Amino acid sequence: MKRKLSISLILVLTIFIGYYLYHKQRPVPIEDVFPGKIWAKPIETLSDVKGVGAPTAKNCGTCHVEIYEEWKLSTHANALSDIQFQSELAKPTSPKWICLNCHIPIQNQRETIITGLRGGDYFEPIQIPNPQFQKDMQEEAITCATCHVRMDHDSNESYVIGATGGTSPPHPIKINREFLQNRCNDCHNEMYTLNQSLVCSFQTGTELQSTQSKDNCVTCHLPEVSRSFVKPSLHRPIRKSHKHGFIGGGVPKQFSLYKEQIRLGYKSGLVLSDIKQDKNKMEIRFLNKNANHHVTTGDPERFYSLNIKGFDISGKTIYNSEVKIGQEWEWYPEAKKTKDNRISSGGEYIWKLDLTSVSETIVTFQIQAIHVRLKGITSDYMSKTADQVPYPYRDKVKQIKQFYPHSSIVLETIYEPKRNLRRDTPLKELFKRNENRRGE
Repeated sequence: MKRKLSISLILVLTIFIGYYLYHKQRPVPIEDVFPGKIWAKPIETLSDVKGVGAPTAKNCGTCHVEIYEEWKLSTHANALSDIQFQSELAKPTSPKWICLNCHIPIQNQRETIITGLRGGDYFEPIQIPNPQFQKDMQEEAITCATCHVRMDHDSNESYVIGATGGTSPPHPIKINREFLQNRCNDCHNEMYTLNQSLVCSFQTGTELQSTQSKDNCVTCHLPEVSRSFVKPSLHRPIRKSHKHGFIGGGVPKQFSLYKEQIRLGYKSGLVLSDIKQDKNKMEIRFLNKNANHHVTTGDPERFYSLNIKGFDISGKTIYNSEVKIGQEWEWYPEAKKTKDNRISSGGEYIWKLDLTSVSETIVTFQIQAIHVRLKGITSDYMSKTADQVPYPYRDKVKQIKQFYPHSSIVLETIYEPKRNLRRDTPLKELFKRNENRRGE
């Protein structure tokens, strides 16, 4: 009897273990784990485009020369080579394939195809080699085809998505302005919790929608310009086009790109609207005038550092104060936002200062707004752990302060209280200085 009972227990245990292992090992479709999430899968493999060839930015640039040259200077073109991203991607806790769905978003750019998730675990992607992998297209990161090329499932041919129409290009084209205008939200408007310490928090689209503005992402980030869509030798008419530098918060991915920021359309969302001083009290008013979303927005670790320095008649600093405008998060043991004092579109931040001990001796104030993307303490950690980063990015991560802009001065005002005189430093001058700031 005992022997039969033991056999039965072993049989039940074997079945249970087998069932458990099956469920832990069985392939689960990505759609079942992330239902309705566009970012959960790359754009399907794109075939060559008739009249163009492979859907690479380089090929598009054969005709769209000026647009291509702008794109090469953009954050999008640097989305894979971004050494902060490469450092984050190399962390053992990084679900790499998910991150890459936004940074190299087309299947042609991926060395492997994810066929499912083992047991539904996003840290266990089931991968097979991608026979249609294109290395040159991978290096283009967020390339033209990310927004402008898709597959026609009836003909199995790729076509170009345009916004204007009325032209006769050599390639198949479909006009869908709304698709192009909304495409940004697929990556830049997502709030999703992967686990207790991994949270995706990009709410720029929602912030824009809450303003009920008629503007969209394109309005500011791809400013209008009158030009031919293509090179002059093709003799096409001058039309309303858009700059394709995808200008953002004024902190480029390389120091060499500072000189391009203003040309591509950058202007600070934040402005210093007013300075008032009454005896020992000062009020400085900052207005979100130019952004139809919060400032800062996007990456929750970005913030503004507002700084004020007071100088005496000899130029010595006798007063110094700083305040942070942004989000505060606790990442461990559970990711949660603990503070948010960002400025909404059209909103104002009033900085109140007590100058009791120094008001009589201060001759000049310097007021700055600095957009911070990467804190020094964080980049120090990245440098120390750079050995886990793959080539060719490892050496640059080790010297990240020399290669990677951490922040940008986007606003500076010199104020003389006794004369009530204010001088705003031109943006062009600020960006020349930013180009030489290392590790700041």
